[in-house]
Amino acid sequence: MHYSGAGHFTCLVFNYADPYWAFMQEDQKEQVSLAFASGQFTGNYHLELSGQIGMIGMALKASSLYNFFGLNMVSMVNKRLALDGLLGEAGNKIHQEIKSATSTEARIKILEDFLLTHSEAAKRNLSLIDEAIDFIDHKNGMLTIDEVLSRFKFSRRYLEKKFREKVGISPKLYARIKRFGYLSNRVVHNQEVDWQDIVFENGFHDQSHLVKDYKAFNQMNPSEYYQKHRELIRFMDK
Repeated sequence: MHYSGAGHFTCLVFNYADPYWAFMQEDQKEQVSLAFASGQFTGNYHLELSGQIGMIGMALKASSLYNFFGLNMVSMVNKRLALDGLLGEAGNKIHQEIKSATSTEARIKILEDFLLTHSEAAKRNLSLIDEAIDFIDHKNGMLTIDEVLSRFKFSRRYLEKKFREKVGISPKLYARIKRFGYLSNRVVHNQEVDWQDIVFENGFHDQSHLVKDYKAFNQMNPSEYYQKHRELIRFMDK
């Protein structure tokens, strides 16, 4: 079983081997579509893989699925939606091309060409909201929404509305997920962790707020998360 936490990106994924299952809660287990797009995930999820594994995909910036394809991002939060339902025949066509390709390099080229065919639409859909997303990313989520409003001269209502349209979630939640991803990556790649330093350096009011984010996004406390992922890293380094 593979485990992943909340992420600040969106994805296009193509499976050219055996099917697999995914769930956030055990009673929500479902077989994943062979070709799908996923929006923002606000919590951890599990993948159950078996048989032959063959997948390729793209991790995209938070607003890319909206900019490239005009998708309804609110409807995609915590979901993997079949690409043929989202893009019609174009979704089926690229999946068949990837299945027929005989090398990773060929599959990458297919994906790159696919995005290039939609690049003009993506350029037209760029806006100041994309710059606000970049600003949050640059700060690793360690900022207040008032800082975003001040920098870009948005009204709070406009930012909330347009951010949800492009990303699917509020800017505040997105910033929390971005910060969580940054600090989690830092935590698991350190031999020793000083939790007080983590609290101070990542903009938490106190340790209870750090614990709250870990439980919200990963259903475990920081020490459990550290131990679980350190064991995984040690296993992969052998």
